[in-house]
Amino acid sequence: MENKALLTDLYQLTMGAAYLAEGKNTPATFDLFIRKLPSDWGYFVANGIEDAIDTAVNLKFSEQDIAYLRSQHLFSEDYLDYLRNFKFSGEIRAVKEGTAVGPNTPLVSITAPRIEAQLLETILLNTINFQTLIASKASRVVHAAGDSKVVDFGLRRAHEESAGMKGARAAFIGGAVGTSNVKAGMEYGIPISGTHAHSFIMSFPSELESFRAYARTFPDKPTLLIDTYDTLHGAQNAAIVGKELEAKGHRLGAVRLDSGDLLSLSRHTRNILDASGLSYVKIIASNDLNEYKISELRAQEAPIDAYGVGTELITAKPVAALSGVYKLVEDDQGGKIKLAPGKKTYPGRKQVFRVMSNGQALHDILALENEAVGGTPLLETVVEEGVRLQPRRSLEEIRTYSLASVAALHAYDIHNPEAYHIKVSPGLQDMVEKLTKQYEVAQLVLA
Repeated sequence: MENKALLTDLYQLTMGAAYLAEGKNTPATFDLFIRKLPSDWGYFVANGIEDAIDTAVNLKFSEQDIAYLRSQHLFSEDYLDYLRNFKFSGEIRAVKEGTAVGPNTPLVSITAPRIEAQLLETILLNTINFQTLIASKASRVVHAAGDSKVVDFGLRRAHEESAGMKGARAAFIGGAVGTSNVKAGMEYGIPISGTHAHSFIMSFPSELESFRAYARTFPDKPTLLIDTYDTLHGAQNAAIVGKELEAKGHRLGAVRLDSGDLLSLSRHTRNILDASGLSYVKIIASNDLNEYKISELRAQEAPIDAYGVGTELITAKPVAALSGVYKLVEDDQGGKIKLAPGKKTYPGRKQVFRVMSNGQALHDILALENEAVGGTPLLETVVEEGVRLQPRRSLEEIRTYSLASVAALHAYDIHNPEAYHIKVSPGLQDMVEKLTKQYEVAQLVLA
């Protein structure tokens, strides 16, 4: 596994050095959660959890890492020795990857010696924030598409290789049925999908000849891109090739629309294909699509069987990033709370309970860990004493679970979403009020 010890912010390391020097490495609990939903979003799909667990239990500092840190002339040899022997020894509780959750839900809770827990902050946020962002966006796109399928076309617009790979995995968990990313197909087992580019069409004397050439190479359900010159003429040429394939015992799989008025063009294309006895040929649409455009096409009953979504899926446009944070909630002195306006946190070791009725999720309850409030607990212990308790779940298992988790939420409207509701338990609310008063009094005394 790739060494990620230095994939962190400097202040994680300097805090660790100060904790060690001050003898303050007692157990502490940190929660990772996302503060608020982006505009129009009603839920998150928790993702990157499996990667985060693996990263935590395998984190170590190499001799190269230690040499680099020594060269910065910031750290004592005692602290460098501590890092050289670093091994996570704590507990991790987490929601299952793919769980649909609301804001302020702890996705991961770490209890460990303070330095160990602190050093995980940036790495875990880097892992979980992005993957949750893309899985959540994909879920919205898939929801908008209804019975039509969604394929990830985002690799060329992703923010470099890692985003393209983790984004393809996240999109699959969110409900996409495949990806154009061949490497993601190989590494994760995601079905791969694609056709040809406009350059292929332009490489032949005519569009019809290019279609025939492509069909000769790929006679079993090829997809033909029909909008290089004139879309409806392209549909007619595709129909000709479709009938030629039939005569040879094969079938045309689909045609793809990549520009223009997708509603009108899909209707005319459907008519052309049907008139030729090719009702089985699917229509795929692309061209800067997002959940809103797809929702409108669906509302107008566009005869589109699948959508290829690229830029706006792999970048979650227009949401630049999620407000995921990692906060101290308890240590050997008791519960800890942050009181900054707009950034107040919930203290203590907690559990999230999901209240269900007839297979539907009504709401969640954020409660103190041992508080009896009813519902099914979502946080489960996945690491004890630094040892992972269960192997990684398969991608297909995570995807199936995630789709069921999202389906269990209340009715959801892309254009008028209602945020999935989280209630705060009486015990937790009582702790918040007591700590708030305690710190307010302390500040008055100090002033």
